[in-house]
Amino acid sequence: MADQVARTASCRARPSPTYPADRVHAHYGRILLRFWKNSLIREMSFRGHFIINVASEVVWVVMLLIFIKVIFSKTPDVRGWTEYQYIFLMGTHMLVTSIFEAFFFGNCWRVSELVRSGDLDFVLVRPASAQFLLSFERIDFSPLANVPVSLAVCGYSLAQLGTPVTVWQVGLFFLLIGGGVVILYALLFMFAITSVWLIRQTGINHLWFYTVSLARYPAEIYKRFAGGTLYFTLVFIMPVLMVSNLPANVVVRTFEPFMVFYVLGSAVVFLGMCVVVFRFALRWYRSASS
Repeated sequence: MADQVARTASCRARPSPTYPADRVHAHYGRILLRFWKNSLIREMSFRGHFIINVASEVVWVVMLLIFIKVIFSKTPDVRGWTEYQYIFLMGTHMLVTSIFEAFFFGNCWRVSELVRSGDLDFVLVRPASAQFLLSFERIDFSPLANVPVSLAVCGYSLAQLGTPVTVWQVGLFFLLIGGGVVILYALLFMFAITSVWLIRQTGINHLWFYTVSLARYPAEIYKRFAGGTLYFTLVFIMPVLMVSNLPANVVVRTFEPFMVFYVLGSAVVFLGMCVVVFRFALRWYRSASS
């Protein structure tokens, strides 16, 4: 432990190098490529585990499709969503969560352990943005197997609906998917960084599960619950319902310009809040060398 403290103190004493703007971008690009390469090597070192994870993801999708079929065998619509519109919503939700889980979930989950063990020190002394390193260090390739599956589900539902889709709708769809991923990342990272005060933050898995469960269904089903308070909270305060509902609405239902600007604006605002909260938390962080 004493050697670790000495190495940390020595690293902290070294001045961080400065780079011109163009070299900074190249620097982060090389870091990101190295992270991706290391993550792929890690995944391929345990190929059986990787294959089982991919298979379980596909089985989960099949079970969800069966679940939807059972629901719509008893009712023609769910709060205005027809069967294939609902299937498109499910495909959209899978796409958002697959991208988020691949790039960010594991990294957010590790923040608590890094704080508890003091290994966050070795992230902070590196000559790069600590939040960048914490957010992108590991990539889980297993959830990415769901990306082509989710796109196939969306394509199948569109074919059954016979709905014409324009290029701008497709572009807006993927833009909103990106905005939804940013919102989920910012919310979960801010929750994870509370481990600076709570030391051991083990509730992140539960938070993610319940958040995903809420966002999987049409937002309209929450309007009558608790006098509409839950709907208002999950749409306008923490817009987790909109990360999948709004992209699906743009393609298979109605286009609401206000909600589009609101969600994209929320992504920018929450990302900014995430950066501010992280920097504030570091002021309270007590390292292993303290």
